[in-house]
Amino acid sequence: MIGQTSGNDLRRRRAGWLAGALGLLLALALIGGGVLPAYADGIPQMPMAFMGTASTITPAAPVPAGTLVQAYVGTALRAETTTDAEGKYAMLVPGPGGTITFKVAGVLAQESIVWESGETKTNFNLTIPALSAVKYGLTMGVNPADTGTATDQTNASPYAAGVGVSIKAVPAAGYRFVNWTAPAGSFASASAAETTFTMPAQDVTVTANFEEGAEYTLTMAASPIMGGTATDVTGASPYMEGEYVSIQAAFASGYQFVRWTATAGAFSNANAASTTFQMPGADVTVTAMFEVATSASGCFIATAAYGSPTAEQIDVLREFRDVVLLESTVGTQFVALYYKLSPPIADFISGSSFLRTVVRELLVDPVVWMVEATGGIWRK
Repeated sequence: MIGQTSGNDLRRRRAGWLAGALGLLLALALIGGGVLPAYADGIPQMPMAFMGTASTITPAAPVPAGTLVQAYVGTALRAETTTDAEGKYAMLVPGPGGTITFKVAGVLAQESIVWESGETKTNFNLTIPALSAVKYGLTMGVNPADTGTATDQTNASPYAAGVGVSIKAVPAAGYRFVNWTAPAGSFASASAAETTFTMPAQDVTVTANFEEGAEYTLTMAASPIMGGTATDVTGASPYMEGEYVSIQAAFASGYQFVRWTATAGAFSNANAASTTFQMPGADVTVTAMFEVATSASGCFIATAAYGSPTAEQIDVLREFRDVVLLESTVGTQFVALYYKLSPPIADFISGSSFLRTVVRELLVDPVVWMVEATGGIWRK
């Protein structure tokens, strides 16, 4: 009896210690918003996040919308993005470490920084002396002829190398858009009818390729309507039968995403808020189903980060909450504090795809990893 009591006390002490340690880790990651430190060997290095404005010294102004911003470690290109209408950019730069240098429209920026896992720089502004004065011509083409149109929507040719140009393809009746091709330069998405093309350091012809085929309309809906939004991320309806479309659901405050439904077609994962849908040979409506969120669902911030309460990672956190945190005083207090503080944070995160990515990759994923890695201890 004494031996059994001692064993139970030891298990309770271990559970209490583990609840306190991992509760602190969850608090730092999910409530404090701070950067997750390296708690143990084996935790994967997190990307370094940057947000700011890219500007020229002459003239003293933000760079134009669509300007290419690139991050290098040594000679290796680690990340790239384009600026918005205000010259702002945001990017995640993966490791391993070293000095990060930046190029704006192909021109080396004055700023550099040493890479550090998990760090976030929210006002990291980039400056270059000026945009390149050398410009190159952009010609838009269609293949085969008379099967559609290809338009330079920016309509400011010639362009400097590294400038992002908005382009759009529209098929003629009886045809569908296939992809973009060009002998140089790069596309944000060569398979998207409306995308951005980054100019190379030469004159270039960008071609929209079309093919024959019947197309069908995709309509997005939400149920209930006030529960959230359903978005065709590909944004190129109508589509051909069998074509894959990227779709995304975002829940409104007080609701949570449940699943996707459709009268025809197929989902890669009907339970994931961000997934792909394969078009059937008919017009179709795809509906995002929402329900009123309750405290029983638990992981508000993680749900916002993953976009769905049914994500496998959230099941791991719920299990840890029920098996460990709620079995100790420290853990119970943490759960109560989390339920009090996290809903407004989750609402804020859910409104931005960039914030969802940053919170998921820099904060929630490492916590899930830690919980799973110690599962052999706390599950006993």
